[in-house]
Amino acid sequence: MADSPVVLLGVTGGIAAYKAAELLRGLQKAGMEVRVIMTNAATQFVTTMTFETLSGFPVRRDAVNELRADSRITHVEDSREADIMVIAPATANTIAKMANGIADNLLTSMCLAFNKTVVVAPAMNTNMWEHPATQHNVAVLRDRGVFVVEPGAGELACGVYGSGRMADPDSIVAEVKLRLQVQRKRDLRGLRVLITAGGTREPIDSVRFIGNRSSGKMGFALARAAFDRGAEVELIEANVDMPAVPGVRQIMTPTAGEMHAEVMKRLANTDILLMAAAVADYRVAEGPAGGKIGKGRDEWSIGLEATTDILCDVAAHHEGQFIVGFAAEYGLEGLDRARAKMEHKQLDMIIFNDISRADIGFDSDFNEVRILTRDSEVLVERAPKETIAEIILDNIAQAVRARRGETMLPA
Repeated sequence: MADSPVVLLGVTGGIAAYKAAELLRGLQKAGMEVRVIMTNAATQFVTTMTFETLSGFPVRRDAVNELRADSRITHVEDSREADIMVIAPATANTIAKMANGIADNLLTSMCLAFNKTVVVAPAMNTNMWEHPATQHNVAVLRDRGVFVVEPGAGELACGVYGSGRMADPDSIVAEVKLRLQVQRKRDLRGLRVLITAGGTREPIDSVRFIGNRSSGKMGFALARAAFDRGAEVELIEANVDMPAVPGVRQIMTPTAGEMHAEVMKRLANTDILLMAAAVADYRVAEGPAGGKIGKGRDEWSIGLEATTDILCDVAAHHEGQFIVGFAAEYGLEGLDRARAKMEHKQLDMIIFNDISRADIGFDSDFNEVRILTRDSEVLVERAPKETIAEIILDNIAQAVRARRGETMLPA
C-alpha cells in the first residue's frame, strides 16, 4: 500500500466511538492506509487493541506515544506523513478545543501540527449540538477550511430522538474520498473564476419583494471546489444564509441590477464565469414604493418590467471567457429550452436541473444535473451538491484545456 493515501483517524470519547471501527474498515476498502489516534476518554468506549488489529499500526495515545520508535516527535512526524486527517466521532469538547487552538492532548496537538485537509464528524447529545457555543465553534472550523460532515437525526444513546448522531460511516468515507480527490487536483491553478449564487430579490416596498427559493448551496459548492483546485475565486451572492467560503472573495448583490453591475465590472478580468444564481426575470416597473404599502384595498396590481439579462449582456461583451449558464426547468421537457438558451446566449456550457423533483434542487443538499455543450450531454445522477460541483468543474477544466490545445492547465 505504498502509494495509498494515509489517513490519520482521530477517535474521541463518545458512544459513537464504536462506529469508528466500521469507518476504519470503510477507509481501508477505499484503498487508504489508516493510523489511529485515541483520546484517553475514547479508550473507555473501545479498546486500543480493536483499532490496532484492524489497522495494523500501533494506536497513538496521550503520554504513551509522545516519541515514536524512531525517537521523532509523534504529533509532528505523523502529521507530516499523513495526507488527510479525520476526527470521528468528534465530541463537543474536542471541537471546542480545535476552534480555540487548545493542544492539551496528543490528538489536539496533531490538529495544530496538521496543515492539510481535515474532516470532522461531530457526535453528541442534541442539546449539545444545537447549543450556540457548539454552533459557533463549528462555524469557526468551517471558516478555517475544516470540512464538517453534519450529524444526522435519530435515536441517541441518551434515549431521545434528535440531531447529533454521527453521520453514517459510508457518508464519511465518501467525503474523505472527495477531499483526497480534490486535494490532488490543481487543474484550475492560475485561472480567475467568477461565480454567482443565490436568488435575487426585487423590492416592492420596504418590506415586500419578488423572489425565489434558491438557497445558493450549488454556487457555494462550486466556489469552494474551484478554490480547492487552485483558482482565484470571486463569489457574487444574492441573499444567501451560509457560512463564508474560506479563501474566496464574496460580494453581496441583493437585486438583479446589482448583480448585473458586479458581473460586468469583473468580466474582463475573468477566465471562467459560472452563472449559478437564480436571477429575477422581472422587477416592479415604477420602482419600489417607499415605506410599507398598507393593506386597505381588496385588489392590488403591480406592473412589472424585465430585468437586464446578465448572460445576454455577457455574450455581447465577453472576449474569450468560458461562460457557463444554469437552467432550472420544470420537468425534462425543459431540456429543449435549456439548449435554446445555450445557443441564444452563446454559452459554452449549460447545467440543466429539473426543479419538479422534491429530492433535488432548491433548498436541498442534493442535485442531479445534465451538463450540456453544443456537441455533448452528460447526466450526473443524484449526489450531494459538493460532488456535483466537482464533476461540473471536471468537465469545465477538460473543455478549457481542449480550447487552449493543452494537455494540462498551468501547474
